[in-house]
Amino acid sequence: MNKLKTAEPLTREQYLKKFSQAVRWRLPPQESEEAIADYRELIYQPERDRGKLVEELGEPVQAAHLLTDVKTYRRWLKVFAVLAFGLFLLAKWNWMGWSDVHLSFAEQWWYPVWVMAVGLALSLYWFRRHGQKNGPMSKWLMLSLVVVLALGAGVLAWEWRVMDAEFLECVAAEPFRGPLHKQIWVLGDLLMYGGAACALAALAGLVLAKCYDRRWLALYILGLTVAALCGFVTFQLKGMSLEYLEANMIQAYLFSRLIPIGAAGLIGTGVALC
Repeated sequence: MNKLKTAEPLTREQYLKKFSQAVRWRLPPQESEEAIADYRELIYQPERDRGKLVEELGEPVQAAHLLTDVKTYRRWLKVFAVLAFGLFLLAKWNWMGWSDVHLSFAEQWWYPVWVMAVGLALSLYWFRRHGQKNGPMSKWLMLSLVVVLALGAGVLAWEWRVMDAEFLECVAAEPFRGPLHKQIWVLGDLLMYGGAACALAALAGLVLAKCYDRRWLALYILGLTVAALCGFVTFQLKGMSLEYLEANMIQAYLFSRLIPIGAAGLIGTGVALC
């Protein structure tokens, strides 16, 4: 008969890793680092029996729970749920190009902008009040911001190109599925994949802002902004709201709306870094 396998006791490294993950999610960055330092000292005491870590200190998540201000933590979960749901909507809209929701008082292409406005206001309020800076600014944060900004600028630059009046006139004179038509389809792919990728980057920034340093909120806001811009254009193109415009008006129509939205996001990004 096979003997029942018993669970191996956690090693010191495993216990500290699980505890660190739990406490960083539940506590502000500075408090979580202090708690991790205290538990590291407890765990690595020479007289501490490695096989009795859970018995003596409790399960890692349970230990983190005992240090948690439950009321504040629940408020954070509600804030996170709202912000994460907004990112899910942006990724879905960019990927699918339509929304299940239809409000009679507003056109669909403004839905991403509303999500951005709520995310911008709520995240800045929460993290400026409850978040903390933790040491020097991470080089990975700066690199991430550069990548997302370059992606957003690339999408807008390609959109500027294919929405040019002369380009659209050439497209109209070209046989269907010609090389110029394919450039417009490339814009659709950039909006779909770029918007969804920026929504994922924004989610990563939101988690890192909570767990390590509130300045990671800048990545959330910048990713949110690019995803909202992509969603705005996607709804405009899929909804055919540009049909009534002359070719020489389409570019000005779009960018007169995109520039203020992008500027608001860049200002929010700068505020998050301060």
